[in-house]
Amino acid sequence: MSTTLPAPLDDPTYTPQHPPVDGQVPAVVAKWGPRSQIRWFRRFGRELAPRRDWSQYHVHSEHHLGTCCDSCFDEYLDGTGVQLDGWCCCRDQRIAP
Repeated sequence: MSTTLPAPLDDPTYTPQHPPVDGQVPAVVAKWGPRSQIRWFRRFGRELAPRRDWSQYHVHSEHHLGTCCDSCFDEYLDGTGVQLDGWCCCRDQRIAP
C-alpha cells in the first residue's frame, strides 16, 4: 500500500516560503509550473488585494492563464456549461476557436 504526501502548499501545517507580500503575488510564483501556481492561489487567494490582470498566472486551470470567466462559473453553478464536460471554461486552450 502506497501513501502519498500532499504537495507542501496543500498541507495546512506547512509554512510556505512565498506568501503574499502586502496583498500581492510574489514575482517567483510566475516562474512556477501551472499546478504549483494553482495550489498557491487556492491557498492564498483570499489574502490577495483586488487585481484586474491575472493574465500571467494559472489561477484556476492548468489549461489557460488568468481566471476562468464568470459566465463559465455561473453555468457550472446552474449545472450546465463546459466545466461539466471536463473542460475548464471557454478560455481553455484545448477548445478550438
